[in-house]
Amino acid sequence: MARRKGEAARARAQQATEPLGSISQPGGPAIPGTAACLRCGETQMTRIRMALTSGKQVLFVSCPACEQRNWFPLDGDGAPLSREEVMGGETQD
Repeated sequence: MARRKGEAARARAQQATEPLGSISQPGGPAIPGTAACLRCGETQMTRIRMALTSGKQVLFVSCPACEQRNWFPLDGDGAPLSREEVMGGETQD
């Protein structure tokens, strides 16, 4: 029996491990280190939850004032990840 148009997409959305959201709507738990830009102190920033290719759950933070960008692990202590950690430059043994 063929699925109706849209049923497959709804089924995938229901199986998603991360809740869907909008960058324009604040919400969710506060992640240490993301309240203000680390460079200039701006508080009106873009924040997007995402998963890196390694599977690590992070919050991407971008400052419109100074263009600073950082990725913070959701389970972290407020220190941003290094570029190598984000880009997958570390080798795992």
